Amino acid sequence: MERIQRLLSLERKMMRLRLLVIIFILTFLLNGCNKAEDNSYQLDYFEVIKVKVDNLHLDNSCKIFEEKRIDNGVSVFLYKDNENHQINGGISLKDKFYDLGEVSVDNTPDDLMGIEEVQVFGKKAVKIYGILGANYAQAFYLLVEENLEESILQESIIQIEGYTVEIDLDEDGKKEIVSTLGTIPETKIFTFKNGTIYGSDINKSIGAKSVLLQDNDKKLFQVYFESNKPEQYVYHEGSLLKK
Repeated sequence: MERIQRLLSLERKMMRLRLLVIIFILTFLLNGCNKAEDNSYQLDYFEVIKVKVDNLHLDNSCKIFEEKRIDNGVSVFLYKDNENHQINGGISLKDKFYDLGEVSVDNTPDDLMGIEEVQVFGKKAVKIYGILGANYAQAFYLLVEENLEESILQESIIQIEGYTVEIDLDEDGKKEIVSTLGTIPETKIFTFKNGTIYGSDINKSIGAKSVLLQDNDKKLFQVYFESNKPEQYVYHEGSLLKK
């Protein structure tokens, strides 16, 4: 009987040892997984809604003060609406005019408002940008097709809130758009895939308090999950990777 008790005691000790080994292995694996998750964040994306433009009838109350002519009879312009004292954007296409709506407030400094030809998503585009208030910038992007028609025009314009920059984040030869809005920076990335433009709100995707494109050349994002604890990330294949 005593021998049987010793055997049972030994078996219980072996079972406890095996249990401890299993707990150790699971803890190691879970810590490894958490580490990987801490160093990489998959971003959530949403489809970007295109801007629907209205017909524009220019009259004496409207004064065009900046215009950029594009190929194939297309031009983009800024005009001042003296009735409501705001600066609107417009598009001229084959002798017809279309209104983008308000681009900037009156008396905006020249360096905060304008029209530029840029490259985004591997396509030729025109950027119309301005400010609507303190720390509140915006930009419209017109993707210029070779044969731009009225029906295509309605699917070729996007509006993005914030200060925008065109940058090739993943070094595939095609520039994405990065926008930043607010005194506590909220940053979004806009990409193009399978004929559709997608955006990602980085702050919401990864649960960060603040996100800012810190270095355009090195393509570094400065991320704050906690106050006074900045972390650096880079964009790669739809995710943010910790440096």
